[in-house]
Amino acid sequence: MQRHRPDFLLFFLILCLVGGGLTMVYSASSVTAVTLYGQASYFFVRQCIWAGLGFILLFLFMKQSAQGLRRLTKPLFVVSLLLLVMVAIPHVGTSVNGARRWLDLGPINLQPSELASLAVILYSAYLLDKSQHHLMEFRRSMMPPLVIAFVVFMLIMLEPDLGTGMIIVGTVFSLLFLAGTPLRYLAALVAAGGLGIGLLILLEPYRLARLTVFLNPWKDAHGDGYQMIQAFYAFASGGWFGRGLGYGIGKYLWLPESHTDFIFAVIAEELGAIGAIALVTIFALYVWRGLWISLHVPDRFLSLTAGGITAMIGLSTFINLGAVTGILPVTGVPLPFISYGGSSLLIKLAASGMLLNISRYTRTGEVPEAAYTSPGPNRRPASG
Repeated sequence: MQRHRPDFLLFFLILCLVGGGLTMVYSASSVTAVTLYGQASYFFVRQCIWAGLGFILLFLFMKQSAQGLRRLTKPLFVVSLLLLVMVAIPHVGTSVNGARRWLDLGPINLQPSELASLAVILYSAYLLDKSQHHLMEFRRSMMPPLVIAFVVFMLIMLEPDLGTGMIIVGTVFSLLFLAGTPLRYLAALVAAGGLGIGLLILLEPYRLARLTVFLNPWKDAHGDGYQMIQAFYAFASGGWFGRGLGYGIGKYLWLPESHTDFIFAVIAEELGAIGAIALVTIFALYVWRGLWISLHVPDRFLSLTAGGITAMIGLSTFINLGAVTGILPVTGVPLPFISYGGSSLLIKLAASGMLLNISRYTRTGEVPEAAYTSPGPNRRPASG
């Protein structure tokens, strides 16, 4: 395959997201940072460091060869599994607010589930590429990626982190769809997945409480519904044009997690509906560009990898925005590139570097077999 320059529009969108995210992290976290650490830029400086490391990975992966990405699949998956197991070990994984999701590596805390999300995408794309001639056989095409998704999902549920687990499962489903898996299998998977998630919610009182609060947050306005109500107040007070950057009041210890999971509420309050819509538009353009790349690269593995990365970013964005706006229950999923969190930013930039790399192999007007979603009896095997 002939290489050319990476997708400039996608790179520009990434710069906009990271630059906007750093700006909003400083604005949203300054009050909390002064209260806890006596320094308004405490979280901002750390996020800048992670952004710098993330862009180093972005450029490294953008320069990587297609074969290099293939060789990375198995080692990355094994490492991510080992890290997830380490997190589950008492006194090894770091527990915060009752959840053990981090590894304390001295100056930094690493969240292995973020790395696992990317590792599952690469390994699933690799397996689906190998089984391209057996799409109609459940055991040989659909079963392998489902098994690895299930193993990673169960390890993540030990933390527990249902939000990230759902994103991984949803991403693998998207890969199966892009690979051309028969729709009857996908329908059965949706039914089984919905039943499983429903059971997980019913078996944990705090998840059931979140669902109840989602349906009526004012029923427990000073308890579980407090965060969602404060987000609503932030949206309402922002109006169309906002209070102005830095002039929001929700971050003055009214809105919990103002610089992490609920940073979009601060954006809406300070930049208004116009700023919020602009951010959503940038995310929509990122997803559109990612899908375009996926549909126009002739290599099946690269096509599926691009689609998986795009699905991961899109699902994470949708779940976060849905929770903050009250469309979905709160799940603790950060907003990609925007929310404070080093592991998330690092992995999202690394994944974006892979997507930029894949964009160097696109051919206008050529749609790979992996893009077909309704295989018929006369379907021919994919080439490449």
